[in-house]
Amino acid sequence: MNARVSSADRIRVSHRAEAEVLRYKDDHAMWHKHVHGVDLDPMQILKCIEMDNHHNTIDVSCRRTGKTAVKEMYALKHNACNPYQEVGIVAPRQQQSQTNLTYHVDAIRRSPILRGYIAHKSGREQLSDTKYQFFNGSKASAYGIMSQIDGDAISFASIEEVDDMPADRLLSRFMPMLGSARRLGAPREASFKPQVRITGVFKGADLLQSLIDSKQYHLLPIVNVYLGIELGILNEAFMLEMRAQLPEGEYIRQFLGKNVRAQNHIWEKYIALAKSVGIQAKLEAAGPLPDKRYKKRGLVSFGYDHTGHGESLSASKSALVVAEQMGNFVTFPFVKSWPAGTDDNVIRRDLVGLWRYFMPEYAIGDAYGVGMLTSVNDDLFREGLTHIDRRTIGDGDSNASTWQQWAFAPIRFEGMTKHSMASSLRAVFHNRQAAIPPYDDDGDILGAQVQPNPNWKQELRAEAGDAQEWRTFVRQLGNIKQVPNSSGSYPSYKMVNIKLGDDFFDAACAAVWALTTRGAEHVPTIVSSRTQTREQLLGMR
Repeated sequence: MNARVSSADRIRVSHRAEAEVLRYKDDHAMWHKHVHGVDLDPMQILKCIEMDNHHNTIDVSCRRTGKTAVKEMYALKHNACNPYQEVGIVAPRQQQSQTNLTYHVDAIRRSPILRGYIAHKSGREQLSDTKYQFFNGSKASAYGIMSQIDGDAISFASIEEVDDMPADRLLSRFMPMLGSARRLGAPREASFKPQVRITGVFKGADLLQSLIDSKQYHLLPIVNVYLGIELGILNEAFMLEMRAQLPEGEYIRQFLGKNVRAQNHIWEKYIALAKSVGIQAKLEAAGPLPDKRYKKRGLVSFGYDHTGHGESLSASKSALVVAEQMGNFVTFPFVKSWPAGTDDNVIRRDLVGLWRYFMPEYAIGDAYGVGMLTSVNDDLFREGLTHIDRRTIGDGDSNASTWQQWAFAPIRFEGMTKHSMASSLRAVFHNRQAAIPPYDDDGDILGAQVQPNPNWKQELRAEAGDAQEWRTFVRQLGNIKQVPNSSGSYPSYKMVNIKLGDDFFDAACAAVWALTTRGAEHVPTIVSSRTQTREQLLGMR
């Protein structure tokens, strides 16, 4: 059992810790080594010096080079060495900003100096996973971009992944928090000169580039993938593997720090905007739960692409996309894929289970799997999940004229139909009427066994988990280009990077097309005729 520490003893320890905190306050490398045992690499030291000279900075270095870590270490030192400061960590989601705050909290917990410098109120240590406060009155808090911030004021803004944030929310709500030049209870000589530190990679949106173009932010030295390999902070084999897996535009943006935007069938600019709308609308990814039904907020549709006839093995998976119309917007609450070669009975049972949870109004599937979809329709009717018995339509025949009246309607993804479906999906995104729920789009890199800084003993990791489906879905949306058809009729749609696949794109086309057509039944052509005599044809009566 720990011995009780009196208030006088805590004050004495805090004063002694303060002397050690300020011992190397003008030397970043010595301060971090002395206070919490971290060795900064040369580029991190250079970035700290650059941040000393410029109050507003942006860092767009390659992923996993430690740009977020050095920014948070700089903020920790700023709090410890300057009284009455407040660091506000802002990210698209509050969970992500709390992850950044963990850099501060872990450094405090491994450092006896900083642990002794923590403030106490009513005998309680002001240190938790979501906030902390030092003896000198400086503190740090974590915010999501949609958090309630009324009444708060910060002097140091640590902003993460700007391109995923709604621009108006960031610029009109969070940035004004830096404007206050005083704090209640703070002495007159205390300085509250605002600082803005932004880290992130280009994701095809306009916000990060617009901040750079405003000339109000200093761009820190960029550590691209090749410099990171030379410095020994990146795994060369893994980075070469990522170069082969990612689309060219995404690799150039995230690993070389160059802002290029692919303008394929669906522009990446509008895909990024759809993700931003999802964050602003506080959407959440859905999924089946035991003994639960999905709470609908609009019309729900299924789009299914069947396995076995893609351009490559990666494009031969089965995929399902669930779309929901909310007002003028189309959202995508759920996506799922099955590996190539999965037994049709497994997919059939999964589709029936997902239908039971979401209860869609409309559903369209790839006619290449018409045999499996026939069984799905029979199962849906047998279990009472639909009133449509496909055996009563067209004497139970399975052909293109009867498919349109089935509950889960097969359709051929080809020719004019494929062109219309792809055009509808593009219109949803380019008209700014799409919304994608937030997900961890950094998991494939965070989950890799790559150590950004060998000298840091605790490195945050993110598990790939369910977010892998969402990352693949978003990447495939921008992986399709329109090419002229050799026949000169409707264009064809090909993959830009054949390794990414196009299954989710086809499934999303089907889901949006189901909402567009509203399951309209096929109306047979009516031919009207009349009978005239020879005399009437000759104008004779």
